[in-house]
Amino acid sequence: MPRHAVSDDDEPLEDKTAALTLKNKKTERMKRKNATRQQKRDAIVNITKLPTELILETLKYLRSHDVLEFSFVNRRFHSIVEANANVIGDAIIARRYNILIKCLPTPRLLADVDAPIRTLLVDPARQKQLSIHNRPYQHIQSPDPHQLCTCLTCILTWNNLGLVLDFAHWQNHLDTGTPIPIIPRGQSPEWNQELVARNARIARKAVDNSLWHAAILERHLESTTRAIRRHSKNRGNKRVHVEMTEADAAEETDAFLAKHGPPSLEFPYQRDEYYMLEAYLPNRWWRKQEAYWFYTINGQHERDLELVQRFAKR
Repeated sequence: MPRHAVSDDDEPLEDKTAALTLKNKKTERMKRKNATRQQKRDAIVNITKLPTELILETLKYLRSHDVLEFSFVNRRFHSIVEANANVIGDAIIARRYNILIKCLPTPRLLADVDAPIRTLLVDPARQKQLSIHNRPYQHIQSPDPHQLCTCLTCILTWNNLGLVLDFAHWQNHLDTGTPIPIIPRGQSPEWNQELVARNARIARKAVDNSLWHAAILERHLESTTRAIRRHSKNRGNKRVHVEMTEADAAEETDAFLAKHGPPSLEFPYQRDEYYMLEAYLPNRWWRKQEAYWFYTINGQHERDLELVQRFAKR
């Protein structure tokens, strides 16, 4: 038999070639990144398949800024949040800001006031008399009298919303000890106009939309906790401070503000007062004998409208 002839007893050849396993740091990182991306894709797909009712119930447990960011994910989420903003906002406020909502309510819309009183409110002579309460502050934009009620309570309420947004803007300056820019009297730099106008737009949204109102309350709670931390570390400040533990702050609710503490009834007329501002919680004062906070805003809007009518009759 020839030397190269194949015998019947020889076994067939088996191809055992395989791709080499690549193991290095770069490929391992790529695998982890791809796995993470896929998990995120799967999570988004799963969420989008949830029924609207379940998504709404979930959103009520989030913070307002998380809900607003959620609305930017896709068109469906945006439409869900937009259509149910007041339902979501009311639930968030009830869960997280039960105290702040009493201190910082929104002003009423002029359209919600009875027509005869509405005419009295926008009367030019009356608007001129209001200049002492409605003067243009450097840090707050005046309310539009043709959109919002300008009874005294609503003006002060509007000013409070603009104030807490401005106070929140300067928290990093206050934390780091960076001086807040001083604006000479009579001047109005462009950066300040833009800041004040932005705050006014947010406050105006909050009047119609409780989700945006919740966003303002969320920012003020954050400002308050940061201010309390700052002042508690200042050993030279011997004033009575608001009692707050790190566990209180971690809850991200305003429940700890129910404790007895210093009142904050004075409105900060300029930014220089931010340095000593700790917990700005207007419209309440402490009843010592009963040992609880009394909120003064209830029914005040209606009483102010009655006063407007009385003065008009005179």
